Amino acid sequence: MTDTVPRSDSPERMCPSTPAANATVFLGMITPAGRVAYVTPALPAEVALATAGTDAPVESRYRLAGPCVTTTCGFWTGDHCGLGERVVASYRETAGPAETDLPHCAIRRTCRWYAEQGRAACTACSHVVTDAR
Repeated sequence: MTDTVPRSDSPERMCPSTPAANATVFLGMITPAGRVAYVTPALPAEVALATAGTDAPVESRYRLAGPCVTTTCGFWTGDHCGLGERVVASYRETAGPAETDLPHCAIRRTCRWYAEQGRAACTACSHVVTDAR
């Protein structure tokens, strides 16, 4: 884990890829190319969920964030988010180093992935589509 930011395990940490059931923030829309088009400032998740329809899982079309649930999440390793770590490692293997210009993100200040993985998390994050199965 290089390029990290000072970490805090305070309860306000946000998961940038949460299922709709736990979502409190609408981060953006998934583009046809499979990337996240972020919205700023933050919008309540209810905005997206109210217009979601039923043709496909909400998570396959919208990127949602919510409070990090740590020990009740299957990706929690005991001291950090294993998903954030894997996303960054996978992105580095396939795409190379982090981009210098980070996307505008409504939750960066409280994002669990950013707190633990630094700028590399932001670059990889825009390529993540939550699997809601």
